[in-house]
Amino acid sequence: MFKKQSIREKDFQQILLWEPNWIGDVVLSMPAIQALARRYPEARITAVSQKSSQELLSAHPAVDTAISIPYSSEDSVFDKIDFARGLKKYRFDLAVTFPNSLRGAGMTFLSGAKVRLGYNTEGRSALLSHPAAMTERIKAMHRAEYFLNILQPLGLESAPQEFDQIVPDSARRAVQGRLESLGLREGGFLAVIHPGASKPERGWHAKRYGILCQRLVKDYGAKIILLGASGEEPLLDEIKNYCPSDEAFLFTDLSLLEATALIEHSHLFIGNDSGMIHLAAMVGTPMVGVYGPGDPRTTGPVTAQGKSAVVTRNYPCSPCRQKFFKECKPSAHNKPYCLEDISVKDVVEAVQDLARTIGAGR
Repeated sequence: MFKKQSIREKDFQQILLWEPNWIGDVVLSMPAIQALARRYPEARITAVSQKSSQELLSAHPAVDTAISIPYSSEDSVFDKIDFARGLKKYRFDLAVTFPNSLRGAGMTFLSGAKVRLGYNTEGRSALLSHPAAMTERIKAMHRAEYFLNILQPLGLESAPQEFDQIVPDSARRAVQGRLESLGLREGGFLAVIHPGASKPERGWHAKRYGILCQRLVKDYGAKIILLGASGEEPLLDEIKNYCPSDEAFLFTDLSLLEATALIEHSHLFIGNDSGMIHLAAMVGTPMVGVYGPGDPRTTGPVTAQGKSAVVTRNYPCSPCRQKFFKECKPSAHNKPYCLEDISVKDVVEAVQDLARTIGAGR
């Protein structure tokens, strides 16, 4: 095991990053990735992630190789071990595990990297060469700082304040062509709404999004893009029914990078506490986030001052473990009250405040 001073001075050549499971957390790990790339400019960085995030990481200029995890929860432990041992061919000398799972630490251990960084949760200290202590202060950190804190043994205590540019021109061209085919040309106010969430209980009401769309059209002359994944058409259709047919359009077939390019092209993004809001932050699009059971103090978007607004009730029970509905009672609409009690008026006022800041309007 290296001493702390020795790894601060060591020139690592092959770096393995074990990425978080969720797209939003992957985005929040990017400042730490960028700090690593600046500290070790000659190193080759390999990121291992869920398949859903591979496209995003492949486009990041700091990442040389992005590998998607090939196994599922149904595969045997031997399949997972074989994958981790297969990473030895890369000859990693440094591995960083961002998630707190025992599996992540175990995989980096089996990768053969001599220096392995991560938090000492779930009894993982024996699998990490330089475990970072988990304290209440650390738990209260914003996730971007939380991930960066893992790198302190390397002497990295600050990160770039801006995200690296990752959207390829091909994605921008594809989105531009799609918008032009719908008659949505430059000059109009374009708002992207992403009403989806990882769990239905985390998503604000479709009806309220629909009424919000009406207000955006009325107040700003907006054209609305309802963004979702394949299979979310019923949710998007329900929202679209509140708007004139020539004012709202469904996009459900975009790749992750194309969706990011669409958000980059838009004037305003509105969505739930999900990965998409972090993509909006990454490309600098003004946004309004609707937060229910999550805590924006730790998982809110990282944006420049005045470019984002978060609507939340900040109830004492937030953030919760989100085991719906064992910790709280559901509303009549089967939502937690931290979301149920957020009104259309609340979100409209947040949009108005943000619009004044960014100078949006007819």
